[in-house]
Amino acid sequence: MQPVIPDIGAVFGLDPITMGIILAGSFIFAFIIALVYRSTHRGLSYSQSFQFSLVLLGILGAVVMIIASGSLLRAVGILGAFSLIRFRTAVKDPKDMAYILFVLSVGLAMGAEMYWLAMLTTAFVCAVILCLTWMNFGMTSKHESILRLMCNGNSGTMNTAAYETQLAKLTDTYRLLSAHAHGDRMEFTYGVRSRRGSTSLSILEALRKEQGVEDAELFDAKHQVEF
Repeated sequence: MQPVIPDIGAVFGLDPITMGIILAGSFIFAFIIALVYRSTHRGLSYSQSFQFSLVLLGILGAVVMIIASGSLLRAVGILGAFSLIRFRTAVKDPKDMAYILFVLSVGLAMGAEMYWLAMLTTAFVCAVILCLTWMNFGMTSKHESILRLMCNGNSGTMNTAAYETQLAKLTDTYRLLSAHAHGDRMEFTYGVRSRRGSTSLSILEALRKEQGVEDAELFDAKHQVEF
């Protein structure tokens, strides 16, 4: 008695050639999206693992759609399997979440055999991303910087007025965010906005020369940088 070989097309409702086209197409589109992500990424939070994940998520989204198509039982089984998965990696940048949704949408469209929709979505959304990046969309002309001053405890409190006098001269606005005592030292953190025509570095240099200032640090909040 010969073993019965199941017909893949009958099981999944698709022939192997169509499945190959779906997988190859989802890989190509996800790869293009990952390249756009790499070329438009800003900041220090770049991750090679996230690049890999974008490509894999696009392909897996297509696979999930193939499995779920034509069978309510399989769709319910997929939901049950995904409910067992717990993703521990926190996505810190909202733009990364948008890319995840992007590749999944394209992958699902490919799995549903909506080839033109997947192609047009990839082309249009990538064009929008490149355009917004070129325009530096969402960036304001005035932004706040974080200034940290480490002062001698004996003179730091006495010179607080002198620090704020300098800040009033050099900035449009400033505000004290926090003050901490570290032994015989005081640490002050200010949020400052430089005046038009001046830079945050000029504020840093002026404060470093004040009496009692042992160290000064400046963090520019213009770019999304995590420390």
